[in-house]
Amino acid sequence: MVGFARVWWLRLWPLVKFCLVGVVNTGVYYGVYLVVLRFLPYPVAHLIGWTVSVVVSYLLNCVFTYRVRPTWRKLLVYPLSSLPNVLFTTFGVVLLIEVFHVGERLAPLIAGLAAVPFSYLLARLLLVGRGKQEPDSAGAVDEAVVGEAAVSEDGAPGDAGTARWRS
Repeated sequence: MVGFARVWWLRLWPLVKFCLVGVVNTGVYYGVYLVVLRFLPYPVAHLIGWTVSVVVSYLLNCVFTYRVRPTWRKLLVYPLSSLPNVLFTTFGVVLLIEVFHVGERLAPLIAGLAAVPFSYLLARLLLVGRGKQEPDSAGAVDEAVVGEAAVSEDGAPGDAGTARWRS
């Protein structure tokens, strides 16, 4: 039974870390949204907040959640993987405000929470890939991933856990 609990926890740990990053990222988004909302309409404030939060999310998920090396190429592709998320949250914010009369300050939080499952699956697919496993809680990587994790995208050897950038 202890082995099952350990396996279950190790499978759940990346989602827990993703959610922790999401809490931090939600704070970043919401702070930017509220500041921009003072000067611009809510759709513009939402998109600016989202843009800043995507960069923060990318960096935190690379370094903390999945322990993969951030690259400029992945940073440029990452927002594309978030496009369904921004469409979902933007539509959700407008729907909540215009149809359900939820306040402009609360609507983005509700829409963002509803998008978490989609965001997790898309981020995992982009940053880790199909069929690969994330590092476990001790930082060890499944044997099938070790060869790829120790080599950067351009084939140069390196530590996958560091935040050095490559183009």
